[in-house]
Amino acid sequence: MKTRDKIIQASIELFNEQGERNVTTNHIAAHLAISPGNLYYHFRNKEDIILSIYEEYARSLLLETLPKVSSDLKPLDSLVLYMDSVFQTTMKFRFFYSNLPVLLDKSPILREKYVEVQQSISERVSQLLISLRAADFIDFEDDDLADIVSILRLINTFWVSFYQTQTIVNEVNDSVFYQGVLKILVILRPYTKEHAISELNQARDVYQQRYQEEAETV
Repeated sequence: MKTRDKIIQASIELFNEQGERNVTTNHIAAHLAISPGNLYYHFRNKEDIILSIYEEYARSLLLETLPKVSSDLKPLDSLVLYMDSVFQTTMKFRFFYSNLPVLLDKSPILREKYVEVQQSISERVSQLLISLRAADFIDFEDDDLADIVSILRLINTFWVSFYQTQTIVNEVNDSVFYQGVLKILVILRPYTKEHAISELNQARDVYQQRYQEEAETV
């Protein structure tokens, strides 16, 4: 792995473990056993590192978590798997959401990139919900679509941060993300057609079991 890539990966690790505000470029260099000068050869400052990390995060969100829509996959499965993928990506880069407003205020370039990516994500979630309605799984008014998308994305984006403020030990593991998916299913329930409730319940049972199994191992 190239030094630049090592710096990015070490920064993600340290930011997640200690919080971005508590980590300096000197900490990152020491963690990698390289000189600060070597680090500055690749990155001008910590903000430059954060911007590069976000670009990696954005690629992951836009490519690796691309919703899978096919005739072999039920629309609900497409939505749940997509949200699950987004949660897992959020876990890898979770430090962003612990201090997101401050990070965006400090970097206009980061804010611009963030807003652009979030707009793309909103469009994807909208299309997934529309496909659920077309499959006669859920029903909603066109005027409500934007609000439903916003609520689902609020859970995806800030569930981890919310969870960390509600517990004494704020360790984040897979059980936290399974809880997030369960919250999404609760949001969808009022819009679910009566004949589709059993399918929604099946998805809920799967993630409830995953949550319980993960929680028991902690």
